[in-house]
Amino acid sequence: MKKIALSILAIIYSLTVFSQEISIQTEMDETKFEQTLKTFEGYSYYNFKFVTNETASLNFEIIEKEFVQGELKNEKVYFDSKNVLSNLIGNSISTTILAKSTSDTNYKMMLQFYEFYSLIRNFDLNNEDQYHFKIFINEAQKFTYNQVYLFCAIVKPIKIAENTYRDCDFAAAIDKYDKWYEIFGLDRYFVYEIRFY
Repeated sequence: MKKIALSILAIIYSLTVFSQEISIQTEMDETKFEQTLKTFEGYSYYNFKFVTNETASLNFEIIEKEFVQGELKNEKVYFDSKNVLSNLIGNSISTTILAKSTSDTNYKMMLQFYEFYSLIRNFDLNNEDQYHFKIFINEAQKFTYNQVYLFCAIVKPIKIAENTYRDCDFAAAIDKYDKWYEIFGLDRYFVYEIRFY
């Protein structure tokens, strides 16, 4: 009898966890020209929604971490939806990301949530490092509450010769972003984590 009760509880728990999944709905329908323009102008742009079938409010936080020489130098909560007007909170989060190098020593990123809250971050960086934006979530991905996920990062390619660079194979070490200095030799980078609650 006890085994049956435990089995029933396990099934209920798994169904509950499944129903609490959060997914991504893309809102980008780019033409070939728009895709080419992004590459030519050197900017990154994303527009999508995090959605859930739950009727309860979907809250989240973004955590920024700066790593220097393999050490965590700074960590802070960059955004928390608990500070958002309650009438904007529902079962979806509209998200827009825009990032671009604005000068030889500055990289600019904007994260916009709920179409109203825009967070703009300027990075003072070395001219020769050629930092760029990298997103680590995708449409096929499912998220659950109270789990931390790698959201995006400001990283740089590896210099292999004069004026020659190659991108890091982040897919091979996506869960080891605190070790990217050891793995790829990245001496400074910024990562953004996301957690839903």
